[in-house]
Amino acid sequence: MSARRLIEFNQTHPLRFSALSPAPAPHAFSGLLAWPFDALRAQYGAAVQLGLVQRSMLASRKLERCLDRLERISLGPFARRV
Repeated sequence: MSARRLIEFNQTHPLRFSALSPAPAPHAFSGLLAWPFDALRAQYGAAVQLGLVQRSMLASRKLERCLDRLERISLGPFARRV
């Protein structure tokens, strides 16, 4: 299949991926691996809203740094970067 034909095919079939467009698999994979860390962040936010944990920007920063460190250690190259 020629490059022109491949481009036309991708325009008519947007869900298909070719050699010309990067596949989203690595991003989706890292998002799936990071799900437990996002769940912990959501649980902390819910605990703050319910009043179980004191509302504090310093405590929130400390938790975020800790979770970020854990995510980078456990996921290695698949960890998200900002």
